[in-house]
Amino acid sequence: MRVIAHTQKCIAGGNCVLACSDVFEQRDSDGTVHVLNERPSLALLKKVRQAVDLCPGQVFSIEDEANESELVVVENDQAV
Repeated sequence: MRVIAHTQKCIAGGNCVLACSDVFEQRDSDGTVHVLNERPSLALLKKVRQAVDLCPGQVFSIEDEANESELVVVENDQAV
C-alpha cells in the first residue's frame, strides 16, 4: 500500500500525529504534515489507516490499497 500526504491541502489539525507519531509529525514552520518514516513497519498499518481516516483536511490518498505486504508513506507538496 502506498499512502500519499498532499501537504498543500493540510490544515495543520495534527490528527495524523496523534494517530501515528511513529510515521507523521507537524512541521515547526507551519504545522503541516511531515512524513518521518517513508517505509514504516507493517505493524503500523492500522495506525496509518487511522491517521488517514481521522484527517479533517482529507490530505491523504491511498494507492494499491489491497496490497498489505508493503507500506510506503510519501509526501507530495504539489498543489492539487
